[in-house]
Amino acid sequence: MATDDPEFAGRAPAAATPPRPIRFGTGPGRVDDAAALRAAGRHLESLGYATISMADHFMIPFAPLLALQALADATDTVRLTQTVLNQDFRHPAVLAKELATLDVLSGGRLEVGLGAGWMRAEYDHAGLRYDRDSVRIERLEEVTTIVAGLLGPDPVDFTGDHFTVTGLTGTPRPLQRPRPPIMIGGGGRKLLSVAGRHADIVQIVPRAPRTPGAPLAATFGPDAYDERITWVKAAAGQRFPDIELAAQLLAVTVTDDPDHGYATAADRLQRLLRRSGADLTVTPADLAAAPLAAIGTLDAVCEKLLRVRERFGINYFWAPVGSAPETLAPVIERLAGR
Repeated sequence: MATDDPEFAGRAPAAATPPRPIRFGTGPGRVDDAAALRAAGRHLESLGYATISMADHFMIPFAPLLALQALADATDTVRLTQTVLNQDFRHPAVLAKELATLDVLSGGRLEVGLGAGWMRAEYDHAGLRYDRDSVRIERLEEVTTIVAGLLGPDPVDFTGDHFTVTGLTGTPRPLQRPRPPIMIGGGGRKLLSVAGRHADIVQIVPRAPRTPGAPLAATFGPDAYDERITWVKAAAGQRFPDIELAAQLLAVTVTDDPDHGYATAADRLQRLLRRSGADLTVTPADLAAAPLAAIGTLDAVCEKLLRVRERFGINYFWAPVGSAPETLAPVIERLAGR
């Protein structure tokens, strides 16, 4: 079975040179104990992960910003982020103060992750109004503008359709200058356009088509990433070279038997996607051709991720959903910082 898509391997690079250093992020898992959370943070830092993230959902044990402060106290250098904060859960002025506080108390290790919110059941359970996608994305753009302003040095005056802030100066002043970086992730054109206009880091999260049984390439093939990066670039204009591109890996396994590895990973990924509501057909050959899947010897895995950076400009890789953090350890040791 082929392990490389010729189109993916042969296209011209999207990133400017020199490329950004490769880095990796992951989360601590669904720990619900303070000692376990701190231990997970120390372990991930020891494995070389650049970033630890916390999700922002009601069903997850810990609130993300408080949990990240506990992780900050337990670690020394790893950066701290959220994948991602639901903009409907907090007023942007309150959120900006909490984020600035976290940056100060963590010694300047914060990366801000913002999103429009997507899980309808959470809104229903909490009694929150779930607006249509376009309204939530419009609100996210206002939230991002306000948060970015309040993390800077000057008073913020803002009047929008959803929020008004008048003469407010954000405190405390974050340690990072000019402010902590902001990450926005998404897969639709409107959301990625907001990210292109405002974010320092854009996580490309392709959206599954509505057609049941669609092939994996429709969502996770090279053309899908090309299209979404083009949307970001169009919205970003001249600031596009300043944006860091991120993406979540679909599967990574270091093995001498890549055929078996792709077969096993394809079955697991298809079950995972269908549980999350994405009815995609995942074959081993399709997975092998996906840019964000790398299975084989350590050399082969690292070479593929280097080609992804060259081809798409993506340098910030998030661990596959549900993977053991140790899975990426040899890859991190080889590639981190390159």
